[in-house]
Amino acid sequence: MPFSRLKTAILVASLGVATAASATQAAADSTAVPPRNAQAASLRDGTLTTVAEYSDTRPGNITFTPDGRLIMSQQPLDAPALRVVEITQDGKRVPFPNLDWADGPEKGEVGIASIIGVHSDSQGVVWMLDMGSQGSVPKLVGWDTRSDSLKKVISLAGDSVLPISFLQDFVIDEQRGKIYIADMTFTAPASSMKPAFVVVDIASGKTRRVLQSDERLMPVEHDMVINGHLMAAKGDNNGEPKPWYLGLNAIAFEPADDVVYFGGVNGSEIYRLPAAELADDTATAAELARAITPYAPKRPNDGFIFDGRRGGIIAGDAEHNALTFLSPEGMSVIAQDDERLRWPDGFALAPDGSLYLTTNQLNTHPALNQGVDGSDRHYYLLKLTPAN
Repeated sequence: MPFSRLKTAILVASLGVATAASATQAAADSTAVPPRNAQAASLRDGTLTTVAEYSDTRPGNITFTPDGRLIMSQQPLDAPALRVVEITQDGKRVPFPNLDWADGPEKGEVGIASIIGVHSDSQGVVWMLDMGSQGSVPKLVGWDTRSDSLKKVISLAGDSVLPISFLQDFVIDEQRGKIYIADMTFTAPASSMKPAFVVVDIASGKTRRVLQSDERLMPVEHDMVINGHLMAAKGDNNGEPKPWYLGLNAIAFEPADDVVYFGGVNGSEIYRLPAAELADDTATAAELARAITPYAPKRPNDGFIFDGRRGGIIAGDAEHNALTFLSPEGMSVIAQDDERLRWPDGFALAPDGSLYLTTNQLNTHPALNQGVDGSDRHYYLLKLTPAN
């Protein structure tokens, strides 16, 4: 669905510089356990620093280029003037890759309409996933930051995208020249959602839609209560609120393991899928489904990232304003902050191994908060520096 129509549908459903502190451990849930290894402990004992605070629009996802440039999308539900920005050394935001692309297709000759997913490859090409709008088709835009020029535009159309598609994030498989998009889809009720992976061949631009409505991708009916408020749409005619149940969302890729990791927003499980299976255009739906296996437990969350240095996933815990480290050994709370860790969203590992993340209180947007704007407009770009 073009994002302008999607945004309207969501709203209709819902209404019809820096300070530092120790990243303290917290027992956010009975399933969380103390760090079982030095990797989780180094994160727990690290320092959580505020890089920048924003109040005008919510930050989205983030990525680092190989030479350390930090690129950030801005949450489309806030209708930001700039869709993509680069974060300067002092935390300020400047248009990326230039004003014409950043300010949307309604101005100038080109533009990103609405975006959450943004990732850089090892060659410095920043790929931006444009979810599209009423007059702009969904597409992948690749910008070469080394030559400061457009690398490629890949249109996402045909059977690979549905009218209810919500193309929020992706990963890059450079070995095979593929991009794997997590299409959550967005509609009500949750049983009508049709989440799937969209596999994109970078060289040819060909796309495939796979694993649509697989049970591991579908929403889990867990009521998310955050800071005392149910994440829900406003009920019809002032009736009972309708909880939001959201499926496939977070996605990560670890090249060393050659595995794609994914999970749903309301769910409590992370799954793994070998990239070789996902990239194989001869694999049947049944073969792909059999290739999915459980990886680790998790808490309800938005984004996450695989930390190859420490051998596990770092994810948010949206219900407890916390960060967790997840692996087959279990789940450990590594940070908790009722002010700065409200809805952890985007994650990126800097070249030095430190973790950057955005938090944006997305659950307080009227679309997810029973028609009421519950935000105090304190949104953060944070840095977690491990103890060792």
